[in-house]
Amino acid sequence: MHVDWSRIDTVLFDMDGTLLDLHFDNRFWRELIPAEYIRCQPDDPECARRRLEDEMQRVRGKLEWYCVDHWTRFTGLDVLGLKRELAHHVTIKPHAEALLDTLSRAGRRRVLVTNAHPKVYNFKHQLTRIGDHLDTIVSAHDLECAKEDTDFWERLQRVAPYDPARTLLVDDNLLALASAARQGLTELRGMRYPDERGEPMDSRDFLLLESLADLLPGLPGGQRPAT
Repeated sequence: MHVDWSRIDTVLFDMDGTLLDLHFDNRFWRELIPAEYIRCQPDDPECARRRLEDEMQRVRGKLEWYCVDHWTRFTGLDVLGLKRELAHHVTIKPHAEALLDTLSRAGRRRVLVTNAHPKVYNFKHQLTRIGDHLDTIVSAHDLECAKEDTDFWERLQRVAPYDPARTLLVDDNLLALASAARQGLTELRGMRYPDERGEPMDSRDFLLLESLADLLPGLPGGQRPAT
């Protein structure tokens, strides 16, 4: 897990599942949206369920999957309004603020690279103030390309230039880590527990952090919290 911080200038962070707990998103997409979509089509709930599952499968990993406007059009639901019903589940991951603030004091640039729609980022920032701990915010929707696509990392250079050899990417999305690796990023870390209440992830290809506190040792001014 060791990071040679003398070789890192920039840290790219994902949002959901990395800086914020993925529990909110899992509850929203696995429970609330299917229930509401089926409730609005009571004449054939099984057909509605299949239609929603098929669309989720079709767009998974694509920009539409992360687009609140796409899902509002497809379902006919007020998707952003429904997110507000679960707002109490939007929480910052343990040690995220401590890590981000330590990085700032150590002179490292902190860039959010998220697939989340800007409307969703704004909603979550209002609840958590996560953006106050970051230097730059980049949404895949601004680049018209999801992080699973290798083009994302090239387009990112236009708005937030970075040196792949001196950049660390932290992301719970293994496909995003793989696409970044294909574009030359070598310092890559995943998250063992994107959902703090969910099952642990596993990977043969990437080192997975048990928590963001794993990045504090070796960082100037950083110290692993006592357990």
